[in-house]
Amino acid sequence: MANIVFNKGLAEWLDPATGPGVGDWEVILERSTSSYSPDKDDESLLDKGGWVEITVATYARADIANESFAAVHASDLAKVDIDDVAFGSLEAGQTVKSIIVARNDAGNYVPFLRIDTDDGALLPRALGGGAFTVQINASGLLTFAQA
Repeated sequence: MANIVFNKGLAEWLDPATGPGVGDWEVILERSTSSYSPDKDDESLLDKGGWVEITVATYARADIANESFAAVHASDLAKVDIDDVAFGSLEAGQTVKSIIVARNDAGNYVPFLRIDTDDGALLPRALGGGAFTVQINASGLLTFAQA
């Protein structure tokens, strides 16, 4: 599978009523035993068959911080960015299949972005009992090119 941007999540990210700073946006770790097959039209993670989240005792969904959206006129790019996300020390025994940024809409998680492919071959990644941090690329979480 490739990285995916979900239509409803993108619309909610850009909506002043639900976007970052207003809505409750979190990073969620999908477990390797998950058989969830994402589709860009998915509107919730709760009703998706096969969805499995990491369940080690010290894991908790992490809030995003310092989110931004900027237009880079010189290169005709639009950039979305957040700070690195530190989950702290997570016990060994499970493997992270993907990283999902989603909006918590009263427990109904609206997915925005799913990352399961990266340049550093870090996913999937077994939890080894140490610190687990999602390091965001220096160029941002997501970049859109304008033609």
